[in-house]
Amino acid sequence: MLSGVVAIVITYFISDLGNYYIDHTFDSQEMNRTFQLKHMEELQRYVYDNEITTSNISLLEKWADNNALVYFSVYLKKKMIFNSDYSYSDNVEPEDVLEEEDNKALDFDYFYKLELSDGTIVRVDMFCYDFYNYGYYVLALSTVLGIIVFVIIFTRLINRKLVYIKQLERELGILEGGNLEYPITIKGNDEIGSLARGIDQMRLSIMENNIKEQKALQANKNLVTAMSHDLRTPLTTLTGYLEILSMDKSNDKEKRKHYLDLSIQKTGEIRELSDELFEYFLVYEEEQRTIDVEPVPAFELVADLIENQFLGLEEEGYRISGDNRVGTEAGNCLINSKYMRRVLNNILSNISKYAENESTIEIACFIENQELHIEICNVIGDDIDPHESTKIGLVTCERIMKLHNGKFEAYEKENIFVNKLVIPMEK
Repeated sequence: MLSGVVAIVITYFISDLGNYYIDHTFDSQEMNRTFQLKHMEELQRYVYDNEITTSNISLLEKWADNNALVYFSVYLKKKMIFNSDYSYSDNVEPEDVLEEEDNKALDFDYFYKLELSDGTIVRVDMFCYDFYNYGYYVLALSTVLGIIVFVIIFTRLINRKLVYIKQLERELGILEGGNLEYPITIKGNDEIGSLARGIDQMRLSIMENNIKEQKALQANKNLVTAMSHDLRTPLTTLTGYLEILSMDKSNDKEKRKHYLDLSIQKTGEIRELSDELFEYFLVYEEEQRTIDVEPVPAFELVADLIENQFLGLEEEGYRISGDNRVGTEAGNCLINSKYMRRVLNNILSNISKYAENESTIEIACFIENQELHIEICNVIGDDIDPHESTKIGLVTCERIMKLHNGKFEAYEKENIFVNKLVIPMEK
C-alpha cells in the first residue's frame, strides 16, 4: 500500500509538471503558427490530389477526420463555406456568395490562402492543438516512472522484511539451542511483528514455567529431606525398643507392655508423618489441574466452624472465643467441601499439638471485598520441640486455598500463632 501510494503521487506529480511545461512552452502563437504552416501545406496537397472545388468542398471532412487536432474554417468572399466541426452542402458558386455583415469583425488578412483545384482562392482560419500529443508522452513517461518507483520501494520494503525474517530465524536457532535468556527482536506492528511478539511471549512463559518447576522440585526435595530426617528419629527409637524387646529374656510383663506401648506410640507418629506426606503430594497433583467448587452459605460455614469443628478442643481444655460478624444474608462462598475439611483438620491438628493447654483459641470471621476472612489465633506452648514440626500441614493448607483462588497465611507474632483464611465469595 505504501509503495502504491508513493508511486501514484509521483505519477500525478510528473504528469502535472509535464502538462504545465507543455502548456507554457508549446501553447503559443509562434509554436501554433509553425504547426499551422505545416498543416496548410498538407491541406493544399490534399486539395490538389482530390481535385476539391467549391462544388465538392465537403471532401475536406475526410482530411479533418484524419487530423483531429486541427480545427479550421474555409471562407469564400468572407462567407464560411466549410467548418471542420460542421457539415456544409456542396455546389457553392462564387457568384452566389455575398459579403455578410456578421463577418466584418474578422481580419481576413491574417487568414491563410488556399487554392482550390479550379483556381478559386479561399481563406482558411486554422487552430492547431498538436501539442496535445506531447501529453500522451508525458502520461506514458509518468506511468513508467511511477511503476519504477513502486518496484524500487516495494523491493526495498520486502527486502527489509526478508532481513527481519532471517534475523528471527537466527534467533529461533539460538532458542532451539536452549538459551532462553536471548530476547527476540520485535519490530513493527504488522503480522511478522505480532509473530515475533508471540514467540518472545512464549519464550518468557517457558522460562517462567521452568523457574516454577525448579522451585517446585527444590521444594519437594527439601520436603523429602526434612521428612527423611523426621522419620529417621521415630524409626531409630522404634528400632531400639524392638531390639530391647527381642533381647529381653525376662518375664516382666509390665516392662514388656511399657516398651510395646512406646513402640505403638512411635508407630503412630510414623503413620501420621506418612499420612501428611501423602496428603501433601495428593494436593500437589491436584494443583496441576483445577478443583470443582460449589456455593455454600458463608453463615453456615462459619457457624459449623465455631460451633462444631472446634468443639473437640473445648473437651481438651481449650476455651473458644468467637467473633462472628457474618450475617445470614452474607451470601455464598465458593469452596470444595472435601478439601476445606482438610484445611480445618490441619489447623485443628496443629492447635492440639502446639497450642498451650487451657489457653483461649480466638476465632474472628468477617467479610471484606467480596471475600470471607477467617482468622484463628492460639498461644504457642512452651514445651514444643522445635524439630517436631515439618510444617507440611501448613504448606498443604496454602496449596488448597490456592486451588480455591483464595489465600492462606500462617505466622507467629509475640508467642501467638495466627492462621488466616481468605475464601472467595459468589458474586
